[in-house]
Amino acid sequence: MQNTSGILDVAIGLVFVYLLLSLICSALTEAVENLFTRSRGKKLCEGLYELFGGNTDSNTSFTLLKEFYKNPLIYGLYHGDLKLEQQPQQAGTEASHTSPQKLLLPVNLPSYIAPKTFAMAFVSQILDDKPFDTATLISQINASNNLPANLKKSLTLFVNTADGDIHNALKNIEDWYSAMGERVSGWYKKHAQLIAFIIAVAIVVAGNIDTLTIAKSLMVNDNLRDQMVSSADQFIKVDLLKTKQQALDGAQSSNNQQQITQLSTEIAAIKAASTKEALCQTQANDPQQCYNLQMARLAELNRLGLPIGWRNLDDPRNNPHSAEAWLEKIIGLFITAIAVCLGAPFWFDVLNKFMNFRSTIKPQASDNKTENKQQQPDNLKAPTPGVG
Repeated sequence: MQNTSGILDVAIGLVFVYLLLSLICSALTEAVENLFTRSRGKKLCEGLYELFGGNTDSNTSFTLLKEFYKNPLIYGLYHGDLKLEQQPQQAGTEASHTSPQKLLLPVNLPSYIAPKTFAMAFVSQILDDKPFDTATLISQINASNNLPANLKKSLTLFVNTADGDIHNALKNIEDWYSAMGERVSGWYKKHAQLIAFIIAVAIVVAGNIDTLTIAKSLMVNDNLRDQMVSSADQFIKVDLLKTKQQALDGAQSSNNQQQITQLSTEIAAIKAASTKEALCQTQANDPQQCYNLQMARLAELNRLGLPIGWRNLDDPRNNPHSAEAWLEKIIGLFITAIAVCLGAPFWFDVLNKFMNFRSTIKPQASDNKTENKQQQPDNLKAPTPGVG
């Protein structure tokens, strides 16, 4: 049981390192996105361009797209003027069916448009201040010269299946837009994963965070292993605190005084046992604050003996002296980079499961130690001080 507990503690230590690095990587990825790429808004615009038929009628769809972004319901979602332009087609080349190659996208595009806002803005654009009903909408769709043929067919289907209720028609258009949003999310995730991998490699190499070296250190250093488990336990308490707080809110809504008292006591105990409350487990936190906090945590673990950093060049783990040692170093760094790319939510879930499992086997390990001590022969017991 002791061997199982030790192996589990090593795994907890590695997962905790991956979790901290994932949070740092997420914060840096978010910062790069906000400061430079602004990919969410661009991918959304590309999705709308495709939705409006840009792959079949680029000129008409582009005009429709520009008018959509000028709609009063959409105009307030971005700052300044929207300089949305079409990429000029090179002479002697065939038209491309990939929307990003056809658009020159600015950085001030709105990163999110709610389905209801999209439906209202798009339908009002088609109706052009005419009565807001399905009959008028069908008439405007059929008479419009600004809608591609395929888009007209889709919109006509959505309206005809609404049973004459404009609200049902809007709901159909919302669902149509939401389906497009799922594709856009897939595009953005691929883009974000590439950025995250580049950042993860940079973090791992710059910090010399080698999974194999860390695992070896945790195996032989009991104090470091205990400190890592303790830090991971403090981290997990924040999620438990969030769950208890949600339960307390529910109890307060139902005015269950007994449950309110019990949960309040548990929350107070968790807060007293927690060293930090702000652990930036969600992207709602400030990326800079999250980055600073996790870097401070890694620095503290390094002070306790976690083998990270390039400060000591005489250390064999920092300066391998053979081809085999360099290969092992590269493999260890690569494993860490791949693990970081799996993301903080994944590693937080794994850490939570490991800590729960550890709590079930630790008491058994303690019982076995007590039992072995009681069964120890008298002649093997340590002598009592002062007794000859």
